Amino acid sequence: MGRRRALLVATYDYADTGLRRLTAPAQDAEALAEVLADPVIAGFDVQMLINEPTHRVGEEIAAFYAASERDDLTLLYFSGHGLKDDNGRLYLAMSTTRRDNLRFSALSVQLVDEALQESRSRQKILILDTCYSGAYAVQQYAKADAAIHTGEALGGRGRTVLTATDSTQYAFEGSTIHGQASQSVFTRHLVQGLQSGAADLDEDGDITVDELYDYVYRAVVAEQPNQRPRQFAEVEGRTVIAANAHWTLPERITTALDSPLPAIRQTAIEPLGQLLRASNDQVRRIAGGRLEYLLDDDSRAVSETARAVLDAPASTGRPASPMPVRRPTGPTFSAAAKASARRWRSRLRPPDLPWQVFVSSLVAAGTAIAAAAVDFSWYLVAVSIVMCCAVARSAKPAFAAGLTAPALFGVVLALGWLVHWVPGTPTHEPVPAAMIGIAHVAWLTAGIEGVVLLRRTGDLTARRQILLLGLGTVAAVLILVILLYDYRHSRIRPLYPAILSVLAAVLAMAGPLVRSRSKDFVGAWVLGGFAAWIGLLERPGRFTSPEIVVGALFVVWLILGIAAYRNKSEGTPIRPWAIAAALLAPVVLGGAVVVAVPPGPVAPVALGLVVSPDNDYLYASDIANDRIVRINTTTRKQVGKSLAVGDQPSRLELSPDGSRLYVSNSGAGSISVVDVSAWKLIGSPILVAPGPTSLALNAATHRLYVLSPQAETITVVDTEAMATIGGPLASGPAPSDLAVDENGGRLYVAAKDSGTVAVIDTKTRQAARSPIKVGAEPIDLVPGPNGSLYVVCGSTYSVINTAVEMSRPTPFPVEGRLRTAGVSADGEHLYLLGSENNEDVLRVVDVGNREVVSTVRADLDLAVWLAVSGDGQRIYVSRLYRPGILVFDTVGPKHVGTIELN
Repeated sequence: MGRRRALLVATYDYADTGLRRLTAPAQDAEALAEVLADPVIAGFDVQMLINEPTHRVGEEIAAFYAASERDDLTLLYFSGHGLKDDNGRLYLAMSTTRRDNLRFSALSVQLVDEALQESRSRQKILILDTCYSGAYAVQQYAKADAAIHTGEALGGRGRTVLTATDSTQYAFEGSTIHGQASQSVFTRHLVQGLQSGAADLDEDGDITVDELYDYVYRAVVAEQPNQRPRQFAEVEGRTVIAANAHWTLPERITTALDSPLPAIRQTAIEPLGQLLRASNDQVRRIAGGRLEYLLDDDSRAVSETARAVLDAPASTGRPASPMPVRRPTGPTFSAAAKASARRWRSRLRPPDLPWQVFVSSLVAAGTAIAAAAVDFSWYLVAVSIVMCCAVARSAKPAFAAGLTAPALFGVVLALGWLVHWVPGTPTHEPVPAAMIGIAHVAWLTAGIEGVVLLRRTGDLTARRQILLLGLGTVAAVLILVILLYDYRHSRIRPLYPAILSVLAAVLAMAGPLVRSRSKDFVGAWVLGGFAAWIGLLERPGRFTSPEIVVGALFVVWLILGIAAYRNKSEGTPIRPWAIAAALLAPVVLGGAVVVAVPPGPVAPVALGLVVSPDNDYLYASDIANDRIVRINTTTRKQVGKSLAVGDQPSRLELSPDGSRLYVSNSGAGSISVVDVSAWKLIGSPILVAPGPTSLALNAATHRLYVLSPQAETITVVDTEAMATIGGPLASGPAPSDLAVDENGGRLYVAAKDSGTVAVIDTKTRQAARSPIKVGAEPIDLVPGPNGSLYVVCGSTYSVINTAVEMSRPTPFPVEGRLRTAGVSADGEHLYLLGSENNEDVLRVVDVGNREVVSTVRADLDLAVWLAVSGDGQRIYVSRLYRPGILVFDTVGPKHVGTIELN
């Protein structure tokens, strides 16, 4: 059995700008390749060539036919421009074709015909979806014959040639084209006929070349009357190009078989007999099954006729071409794998771009990854990677993809900023905050506009391209302004890595754009970027020496932009080095700014809070700077220097006498112990399980219990020996917090998933009783006076009496979501911190009657922790989205101030 081989050639991007009037043949070729490679439909071994130079296409066609065997079925498809020289010779335009030198830059159809003739294959199909580009410059005279007569050059024994049209003409006035070429509907109907099986006109399960032509001709003419496909064939027998994958028994036969009249049922036997001798296995199987069913028909005439047909000797059926090639009858793993590999090779082929642009994009990708290594936004890195991947596609589709993908990321980021989903977002002043919305809307608009235009027309006009490029450039510049502003005014984190990252992302976007609109883009890129950068620098009188160097680099960049526009206005081509230099300049500038301008300080982010027994001091863990600070509660000022501890200090626990402070370092997996009076660390950090988040101290037994939700273990620390004792204690699945009773005999562990609190005997290290059911998602345990333990759940709270062996708490519902809680020293009031409708909510609960007596609703910038002073007068609240610690008077409660950290 011979092979089924196909070579698809599509060209739509030309060095000769006069040939850029096609839609998107690449999509047509890819769709045709997919249906031809489908083993259920056609089972071809498909090779694709997209936008390749003439010599490469010629070599591949020669190799394609030279490797063909006698029994092979070969199919050559071409989509692009067809051109005729002054002598009427036909050429196929490739990416390197120039209209003024067709003989040496285009592919001669005569050479293709010679390769066809020399091929050993006896079944050859040639499909040309071409148009004749008669849109010449004003000074060039029209050709003598405006039609491409394909049949004059191609055709012959064992060959079938299908063409999209025989002539395509333009009318023009000056340099303006008034007509339109016939739209590329030919390949679309070709694919539809094969894919849907509609081209199986005689309903025998096979699609022959003749049937395919008849189907496509009718469909094309119905849609576009001025386009008439042609067929030239010199073959013997039928050439089956594909199978009808959706074949079912024709309705006329099923209707006859279902008739109650024997005479009508008998009329279906002859067509079934013809189908029984079809070349399609599925058709023969179904037809044979229906004939065998008729053997038991209650009419003897019907059953005997069916028997005669089944017993008749096998017939050759319809005339077939010599040594007919049979399609695979079903999918195979290897064929499917090869088809998938071909599609991905086509999609991920090396970029057909100038090397300067490609290198620029690689630099962008590397810079973005380097920026990620210094811990910056995943968003910018993802945008850069997506854009660099888009470079591998052709200019126009990559342009739309490169704008749409970051737009989607931008929407997520913008929404996250609006509703505080993204922690650590810097504080924006009104102008930069507005720029965020403008930038992302512009980026999103550009992406949607590009996709809509490509989907509708398959091309972008020059005016539309300039508009979209402008939107993309505005978005890039605005985002650059935002990040630089945050870098210079950062209150949360240093943003200098963002400079390189955002420049890399926008630089990668430039890659696929420069190919089509290099001059416009480079000019806008440089001029707009220069204005944005220079506006962020200090006044000239305050320039330091390093900043003067940066300013000089700005001037160089501006000169590059002016040079690009000057070349454009004079009509001279822009030099490749100028493109590369203008695009790479921002990366150099970004690095220079990083070196020349000192980074903004990392803004403190207070997390854990604890008040001293005498209420004079508040201790806070600064998770952003890996330190703890001491604050005078009267002056609300930081006292002394901060104390460096381990990575990501989170929770704090203070000894009852206030002499020692224990700090859980979540990132380091350790506990730091602080001598409060000397304000220094005691010894080395105590290593515990990874990710410690909760602490519970019992001074009577000198034990500190450390919960690590990541490891689902509890580490026991001897506070006198400053070392762990025993092995890790299993906490159970999904632990969220822990507490110890006053005597140190019972350990309570909240399990978030099960909605229970486990009780562990600290001596036996075993469960002291069955878990206590407390409600859904317990997240915080707050010890209170007289043996009370408050359990804060997602939307309820309850109280466990630790003095009672079998406490059964009752959950009390609360609106919204809860995060944490605190209790007054006298146990009369419970303070619940949570959120509702995107607002932070602080509720005061009268413990005696279980009623909420007061509520504060405000945007507290994601309040996460609170501490209540021992005298019951102050509530201290830490937050993530803004620096500083909020201070509330418990009467009300009302906000009375904010503690700013140095």
